[in-house]
Amino acid sequence: MKLTLVEHKVEEPNVESFIFKPAEALSWKAGQFLRYTLPHEPVDERGTSRWFTIASTPFEKVVQLTTRFSEKNGSTFKKALRALQIGDEVEASGADGSFVIGEGASRPYVFIAGGIGITPFRAILKQTQHENMPITATLLYANRDEHIIFKEELEALTQDIPNLKIHYILSPQHIDENTIKKLVPDLQKPLWYISGPEPMVEGVTKTLQTMNVSTDQMKRDWFPGYSAE
Repeated sequence: MKLTLVEHKVEEPNVESFIFKPAEALSWKAGQFLRYTLPHEPVDERGTSRWFTIASTPFEKVVQLTTRFSEKNGSTFKKALRALQIGDEVEASGADGSFVIGEGASRPYVFIAGGIGITPFRAILKQTQHENMPITATLLYANRDEHIIFKEELEALTQDIPNLKIHYILSPQHIDENTIKKLVPDLQKPLWYISGPEPMVEGVTKTLQTMNVSTDQMKRDWFPGYSAE
């Protein structure tokens, strides 16, 4: 499917969003991802296709790709992405992924995001707000500095989702056993969703396992190619 770039904006230093309009109706669930293909030359070993979470919601009817850029070791794909002009097209293929929440779930959620891993949670929480879906959720958001992606949007969501609590964990602090125990009093009740750079996701998973949280309670969404936040 063709996607046409209609907006390009800077979210935070080295974090940018690309807003695309699909050429035809596109169906997906909040939290899923798309595969994007962007032919360009020269091409490094990572190729011309990448997977990115859809940071927008189905009701917004646009596809938002939000990503972090590295000034030193960026891929040729991201350089080509950053060079797109309004009206340019990319190719995208079917939405996929199980990092979604169930309808009418009675259990509370703990959402753990590391840096750019906030993208699926933006979509999930905004869709929940739009549908007036009752949800009890705690968001633990770890970031490398005070430049918190989507902070204003997240803060606004707490006005409409009364049982949403957000905690920011900024470097050099990180999400460890003590942090989790302090902010999540009952570890066995929630469903745990973990999203971020692969090393961060693996680290949090191991921490939860040592705290006797079953992997059956977890869903994970990791972003290859990023260092731990």
